Amino acid sequence: MIQQHGGNLREISKACGIPEEEILDFSASINPLGPPKGALKAILDGMDRLVHYPEIDGMTLRERLAGEGNLSVENVLVGNGSSEFVYLVPRVLSPRRALVPVPSFSDYGRALRLAGCGVVSFPLIAEESFRLDPGRLIDALSEKIDLLVLCNPNNPTGGLLSAEEVLMVVDAAADRGIIVLCDEAFIDFVPDGSVRHRVKEFPNLLVLRSFTKFYGIPGLRAGAIYGDGVLVRRIGACQEPWTMNRLAGAAVAAALDDAEYRERTLELIDAERAVLVGRLASLPGVRVFPSSANFLLLETSSPMPEPDRLFGALLRAGILVRNCASFSGLGPRFFRIAIRSSEENGLLLETFQAVVRRFV
Repeated sequence: MIQQHGGNLREISKACGIPEEEILDFSASINPLGPPKGALKAILDGMDRLVHYPEIDGMTLRERLAGEGNLSVENVLVGNGSSEFVYLVPRVLSPRRALVPVPSFSDYGRALRLAGCGVVSFPLIAEESFRLDPGRLIDALSEKIDLLVLCNPNNPTGGLLSAEEVLMVVDAAADRGIIVLCDEAFIDFVPDGSVRHRVKEFPNLLVLRSFTKFYGIPGLRAGAIYGDGVLVRRIGACQEPWTMNRLAGAAVAAALDDAEYRERTLELIDAERAVLVGRLASLPGVRVFPSSANFLLLETSSPMPEPDRLFGALLRAGILVRNCASFSGLGPRFFRIAIRSSEENGLLLETFQAVVRRFV
């Protein structure tokens, strides 16, 4: 089964005849701690105000986000998940040709093509662990490119550029008149890794932020875009009204207040990532790629079973992973797995070991 996105439990359940509640979802890379308690309280407290419209432009949350990085509200927009801006930016900027490293999030290509933009792939190399070489990327920038799309950390590989490397690329792109759209959907798992607070220094830089992954609220849909005031005004002029609902805005604001939740998340993910990498890499026919995010990319080979058999064996045991066949530059032997709780990761490892005993 080729999955276009992770986390589609209803589709998987219907196709395979397994009740949703019996599936442990490793296909969607969401914080295993779930939403912060303060965010849940904010949602409940906001129920009485559902009879009123939310702010048309999400100004309260914009002010909060701007204050985090010594920015102005003119540098930030909020919306219905960062995916809103993945699709809105190409429509507003109308680039003729965009450069996109692959493998990466497949919606970039879809959004660009829907906006009539040509897509030029910049292949990452498996033998180099899919690491993005900033020097090689800069060399690929040409006068024919209008837009560069980066995902940092990259989905699905987990590869990371340092903030300094990202800004080096942004600076080189500026010299060539190229706008850089940097998707930082998973950057909260990397302390001090973001460049969103630098957008006033780089007028060609746009940064996407997702609150879904780190704060465990994918069902609410909440995201933001940061950029130079001129670019942000252009995008905001084309944004539909009320794309940030009242409950999402309140939940995000409360989540941002919870420093203890952030610390627990980082400790959990770092510890469980190390365990998973070590245990999975010890299995025959499994290669684990380095990751700075809350997920791991695996490549399977003999003596592991064929991808469909492996996927099916895991699913019958109640484990759903993300087959990466739909990612350009990957194939059916690549799988992405989320890093979950210690107990849940233990079940994943036990299931993989059972597959090894059965097939290898």
